[in-house]
Amino acid sequence: MFLEDFTKDIARTFNPKWYDTLVDAPISKGIKYYTKILVIAYLVMVILLIPSLVSLKSDIQDELTKFEQFEAKGTVLQSSAIQIPEKEPLIIIDATGNEVNPGREKVTITRDSLYYKFFAGRKEVPLSQIKNLDKPVVSKLLLYILLFIAPSVIFYTFAGIWLKYFLFAFLVGTIVFLMADLTRFSQPWRKCVLATCYSSTIIISVETVSSAVYSKWMVPLVSFWNLHIYLIPLVAWLILSLAFVVLLHFFKSQKHSKN
Repeated sequence: MFLEDFTKDIARTFNPKWYDTLVDAPISKGIKYYTKILVIAYLVMVILLIPSLVSLKSDIQDELTKFEQFEAKGTVLQSSAIQIPEKEPLIIIDATGNEVNPGREKVTITRDSLYYKFFAGRKEVPLSQIKNLDKPVVSKLLLYILLFIAPSVIFYTFAGIWLKYFLFAFLVGTIVFLMADLTRFSQPWRKCVLATCYSSTIIISVETVSSAVYSKWMVPLVSFWNLHIYLIPLVAWLILSLAFVVLLHFFKSQKHSKN
């Protein structure tokens, strides 16, 4: 039922006869629509990035060749172990010299070794290997760290992209409202924002997927918090939203004239 309704909504965004029905709803419905589009596009983007993850270990090893010499020397004194976070820790750093029995935490660092837990079980890396830059060991460790934080990166990246589209839906919708208000195609602000949300199908899909393949064609404008704003998708979104409002006016007029 959910999938059927969603596919119907997608089809209706390309059929001007349904525009009046689509915008006759609360703004939250439009936000839910573009969120669903973004989820699908984001999943496709992640799938396209999988080959990059597969080659990540060799890339790390290649980068480590830039080090000609790497040594770490120092003395660490601790009164007690450091637990991050304090409750149900994921990382424990214990250089007290006491005997350490790694538990449920993902990473344990002692004076002599680094222990980490992965799918295959718990592994031990002597710190001497890291100090002397045993590159295969270090690359494996870095790969593990990257994979360990990957779920958080995926989640927060999605949240950031969603927030970007949320803000631009209202911004573009407001611009459309102001521009349409100067013409005979004027519509209430709420309907203009909804028109922007329902005009986002192609924009969100193409921009999100392209960001994983090749993004320069979209002409990057600015980047903040690792989020990119592109010129071409933004202009295209504005044009499609204006077209939505114009078509909404014409088909609504035809509907009323028939009645």
